[in-house]
Amino acid sequence: MNNTVNATKTSTHLLIRWGAFSYLGMPLCYIVMFVIFGVILSFPQTGAVDDTISYIAAQHSLLSIAYITGYLVFGTLLLVSVQAIHARLKSQTSHLINLAFSFGFIWVVLMMCSGMIALIGMNTMLALYTEQSEHAVTLFYVYTTVVNGMGGGIELVGGVWVFLLSLHALRTKQLSKSLNVLGLVVGILGILTLIQSIPELKDAFGLSQIMWFIWVGAAMFERASQPELH
Repeated sequence: MNNTVNATKTSTHLLIRWGAFSYLGMPLCYIVMFVIFGVILSFPQTGAVDDTISYIAAQHSLLSIAYITGYLVFGTLLLVSVQAIHARLKSQTSHLINLAFSFGFIWVVLMMCSGMIALIGMNTMLALYTEQSEHAVTLFYVYTTVVNGMGGGIELVGGVWVFLLSLHALRTKQLSKSLNVLGLVVGILGILTLIQSIPELKDAFGLSQIMWFIWVGAAMFERASQPELH
Protein backbone atom coordinates (compact mmCIF):
# COMPACT_ATOMS: atom_id res chain seq x y z
CA MET A 1 0.00 0.00 0.00
CA ASN A 2 2.78 2.42 0.93
CA ASN A 3 4.57 1.60 -2.31
CA THR A 4 1.45 2.49 -4.29
CA VAL A 5 1.02 5.79 -2.43
CA ASN A 6 4.69 6.67 -2.91
CA ALA A 7 4.52 5.81 -6.61
CA THR A 8 1.47 8.06 -7.01
CA LYS A 9 3.22 10.93 -5.23
CA THR A 10 6.31 10.49 -7.38
CA SER A 11 4.21 10.42 -10.55
CA THR A 12 2.35 13.57 -9.51
CA HIS A 13 5.64 15.25 -8.60
CA LEU A 14 7.05 14.53 -12.06
CA LEU A 15 3.84 15.68 -13.76
CA ILE A 16 3.98 19.02 -11.93
CA ARG A 17 7.64 19.44 -12.83
CA TRP A 18 6.93 18.76 -16.51
CA GLY A 19 3.96 21.07 -16.23
CA ALA A 20 6.26 23.83 -15.02
CA PHE A 21 8.43 23.40 -18.12
CA SER A 22 5.31 23.43 -20.30
CA TYR A 23 4.01 26.66 -18.76
CA LEU A 24 7.33 28.31 -19.52
CA GLY A 25 7.40 26.82 -23.02
CA MET A 26 4.00 28.11 -24.12
CA PRO A 27 5.03 31.79 -24.04
CA LEU A 28 7.88 30.88 -26.41
CA CYS A 29 5.29 29.55 -28.88
CA TYR A 30 3.42 32.85 -28.64
CA ILE A 31 6.65 34.77 -29.21
CA VAL A 32 7.56 32.68 -32.26
CA MET A 33 4.13 33.36 -33.76
CA PHE A 34 4.47 37.08 -33.03
CA VAL A 35 7.93 37.30 -34.58
CA ILE A 36 6.90 35.42 -37.72
CA PHE A 37 3.55 37.12 -38.33
CA GLY A 38 4.30 40.50 -36.78
CA VAL A 39 7.92 41.09 -37.75
CA ILE A 40 9.19 38.81 -40.51
CA LEU A 41 6.15 38.38 -42.76
CA SER A 42 4.59 41.28 -44.61
CA PHE A 43 1.45 40.22 -46.44
CA PRO A 44 0.44 42.25 -49.53
CA GLN A 45 -1.91 45.14 -48.79
CA THR A 46 -3.44 45.18 -52.27
CA GLY A 47 -6.52 43.29 -51.13
CA ALA A 48 -6.21 40.86 -54.05
CA VAL A 49 -6.50 37.25 -52.88
CA ASP A 50 -4.22 36.05 -55.70
CA ASP A 51 -1.42 38.26 -54.37
CA THR A 52 -1.92 36.86 -50.88
CA ILE A 53 -1.84 33.26 -52.11
CA SER A 54 1.27 33.98 -54.16
CA TYR A 55 2.94 35.40 -51.06
CA ILE A 56 1.92 32.35 -49.03
CA ALA A 57 3.48 30.12 -51.69
CA ALA A 58 6.75 32.06 -51.41
CA GLN A 59 6.72 31.85 -47.58
CA HIS A 60 5.37 28.31 -47.35
CA SER A 61 8.18 26.92 -45.17
CA LEU A 62 8.10 29.79 -42.69
CA LEU A 63 4.32 29.60 -42.38
CA SER A 64 4.55 25.85 -41.79
CA ILE A 65 6.97 26.48 -38.92
CA ALA A 66 4.57 29.06 -37.50
CA TYR A 67 1.58 26.70 -37.65
CA ILE A 68 3.50 23.77 -36.18
CA THR A 69 4.90 25.88 -33.34
CA GLY A 70 1.84 28.00 -32.63
CA TYR A 71 -0.73 25.22 -32.78
CA LEU A 72 0.76 21.72 -32.58
CA VAL A 73 3.69 22.35 -30.22
CA PHE A 74 1.57 24.77 -28.18
CA GLY A 75 -1.27 22.24 -28.04
CA THR A 76 1.08 19.50 -26.81
CA LEU A 77 2.49 21.75 -24.09
CA LEU A 78 -1.02 22.87 -23.19
CA LEU A 79 -2.13 19.27 -22.68
CA VAL A 80 0.67 18.69 -20.18
CA SER A 81 -0.07 22.04 -18.53
CA VAL A 82 -3.79 21.31 -18.13
CA GLN A 83 -3.12 17.97 -16.46
CA ALA A 84 -0.33 19.38 -14.29
CA ILE A 85 -2.33 22.33 -12.94
CA HIS A 86 -5.26 19.99 -12.29
CA ALA A 87 -2.94 17.75 -10.25
CA ARG A 88 -1.58 20.82 -8.45
CA LEU A 89 -4.98 22.21 -7.46
CA LYS A 90 -7.11 19.09 -7.00
CA SER A 91 -6.18 18.68 -3.32
CA GLN A 92 -9.41 20.55 -2.71
CA THR A 93 -11.84 19.17 -5.27
CA SER A 94 -14.72 21.27 -6.54
CA HIS A 95 -16.97 21.46 -9.56
CA LEU A 96 -14.95 24.49 -10.68
CA ILE A 97 -11.68 22.59 -11.07
CA ASN A 98 -13.42 19.73 -12.90
CA LEU A 99 -15.17 22.18 -15.22
CA ALA A 100 -11.92 24.05 -15.79
CA PHE A 101 -10.19 20.78 -16.74
CA SER A 102 -12.91 20.15 -19.35
CA PHE A 103 -12.45 23.58 -20.92
CA GLY A 104 -8.68 23.12 -20.87
CA PHE A 105 -8.97 19.81 -22.70
CA ILE A 106 -11.37 21.34 -25.26
CA TRP A 107 -8.81 24.09 -25.88
CA VAL A 108 -6.13 21.45 -26.50
CA VAL A 109 -8.33 19.75 -29.09
CA LEU A 110 -9.09 23.06 -30.81
CA MET A 111 -5.39 23.98 -31.00
CA MET A 112 -4.33 20.62 -32.40
CA CYS A 113 -7.16 20.56 -34.96
CA SER A 114 -6.41 24.15 -36.00
CA GLY A 115 -2.77 23.31 -36.65
CA MET A 116 -3.52 20.26 -38.75
CA ILE A 117 -6.25 22.05 -40.72
CA ALA A 118 -3.91 25.01 -41.31
CA LEU A 119 -1.14 22.79 -42.67
CA ILE A 120 -3.38 20.58 -44.84
CA GLY A 121 -5.51 23.52 -46.00
CA MET A 122 -2.48 25.59 -46.98
CA ASN A 123 -0.81 22.72 -48.85
CA THR A 124 -4.02 21.81 -50.70
CA MET A 125 -4.66 25.45 -51.59
CA LEU A 126 -1.13 25.85 -52.98
CA ALA A 127 -1.50 22.67 -55.03
CA LEU A 128 -4.70 24.06 -56.56
CA TYR A 129 -3.03 27.43 -57.12
CA THR A 130 -0.16 25.75 -58.96
CA GLU A 131 -2.73 24.07 -61.21
CA GLN A 132 -4.34 27.51 -61.73
CA SER A 133 -7.60 26.22 -60.34
CA GLU A 134 -10.23 28.78 -59.39
CA HIS A 135 -10.99 26.68 -56.31
CA ALA A 136 -7.74 27.86 -54.69
CA VAL A 137 -9.36 31.18 -53.76
CA THR A 138 -12.42 29.43 -52.32
CA LEU A 139 -10.24 27.11 -50.26
CA PHE A 140 -8.21 30.08 -49.01
CA TYR A 141 -11.32 31.64 -47.50
CA VAL A 142 -12.58 28.33 -46.13
CA TYR A 143 -9.46 27.11 -44.37
CA THR A 144 -8.41 30.52 -43.02
CA THR A 145 -11.92 31.07 -41.61
CA VAL A 146 -11.98 27.65 -39.96
CA VAL A 147 -8.49 28.01 -38.50
CA ASN A 148 -9.17 31.54 -37.27
CA GLY A 149 -12.49 30.50 -35.74
CA MET A 150 -11.07 27.47 -33.95
CA GLY A 151 -7.56 28.62 -33.22
CA GLY A 152 -7.55 32.12 -31.83
CA GLY A 153 -9.97 34.46 -33.54
CA ILE A 154 -12.09 34.13 -30.41
CA GLU A 155 -10.30 33.16 -27.18
CA LEU A 156 -13.45 32.16 -25.29
CA VAL A 157 -12.43 28.60 -24.40
CA GLY A 158 -8.94 29.52 -23.21
CA GLY A 159 -10.33 32.47 -21.30
CA VAL A 160 -12.92 30.36 -19.49
CA TRP A 161 -10.23 27.80 -18.60
CA VAL A 162 -7.96 30.42 -17.02
CA PHE A 163 -10.88 32.15 -15.30
CA LEU A 164 -12.27 28.96 -13.69
CA LEU A 165 -8.81 27.79 -12.60
CA SER A 166 -8.07 31.13 -11.00
CA LEU A 167 -11.47 31.33 -9.32
CA HIS A 168 -11.01 27.85 -7.84
CA ALA A 169 -7.48 28.64 -6.65
CA LEU A 170 -8.67 31.92 -5.14
CA ARG A 171 -11.55 30.27 -3.28
CA THR A 172 -9.41 27.44 -1.96
CA LYS A 173 -6.47 29.75 -1.18
CA GLN A 174 -4.05 27.93 -3.47
CA LEU A 175 -1.34 29.78 -5.42
CA SER A 176 -0.81 33.45 -4.59
CA LYS A 177 -3.74 35.85 -4.46
CA SER A 178 -2.02 38.23 -6.91
CA LEU A 179 -1.52 35.39 -9.41
CA ASN A 180 -5.15 34.36 -9.11
CA VAL A 181 -6.37 37.94 -9.60
CA LEU A 182 -4.21 38.19 -12.72
CA GLY A 183 -5.73 34.92 -13.91
CA LEU A 184 -9.24 36.30 -13.47
CA VAL A 185 -8.30 39.37 -15.54
CA VAL A 186 -6.74 37.17 -18.24
CA GLY A 187 -9.85 34.99 -18.31
CA ILE A 188 -12.19 37.96 -18.62
CA LEU A 189 -10.11 39.40 -21.47
CA GLY A 190 -10.30 36.06 -23.27
CA ILE A 191 -14.07 35.89 -22.86
CA LEU A 192 -14.42 39.49 -24.08
CA THR A 193 -12.75 38.59 -27.40
CA LEU A 194 -16.29 37.58 -28.37
CA ILE A 195 -16.60 41.32 -29.11
CA GLN A 196 -14.99 41.20 -32.55
CA SER A 197 -15.24 44.97 -33.03
CA ILE A 198 -12.43 45.47 -30.48
CA PRO A 199 -9.42 43.54 -31.85
CA GLU A 200 -7.18 45.00 -29.12
CA LEU A 201 -8.84 42.61 -26.65
CA LYS A 202 -7.13 39.68 -28.36
CA ASP A 203 -3.72 41.37 -28.05
CA ALA A 204 -4.39 42.18 -24.39
CA PHE A 205 -5.37 38.57 -23.74
CA GLY A 206 -2.24 37.22 -25.41
CA LEU A 207 0.17 39.56 -23.60
CA SER A 208 -1.44 39.11 -20.20
CA GLN A 209 -1.57 35.34 -20.66
CA ILE A 210 2.16 35.26 -21.36
CA MET A 211 2.65 36.87 -17.93
CA TRP A 212 0.24 34.37 -16.38
CA PHE A 213 1.96 31.38 -18.01
CA ILE A 214 5.37 32.46 -16.71
CA TRP A 215 4.07 33.14 -13.20
CA VAL A 216 2.24 29.80 -13.03
CA GLY A 217 5.35 28.03 -14.33
CA ALA A 218 7.42 29.58 -11.54
CA ALA A 219 4.81 28.54 -8.96
CA MET A 220 4.79 24.99 -10.33
CA PHE A 221 8.59 24.80 -10.08
CA GLU A 222 8.38 25.94 -6.48
CA ARG A 223 5.83 23.23 -5.74
CA ALA A 224 7.82 20.56 -7.60
CA SER A 225 10.93 21.38 -5.58
CA GLN A 226 9.19 20.27 -2.40
CA PRO A 227 10.05 16.72 -1.31
CA GLU A 228 6.45 15.63 -0.89
CA LEU A 229 3.10 16.63 -2.35
CA HIS A 230 0.15 16.61 -0.05
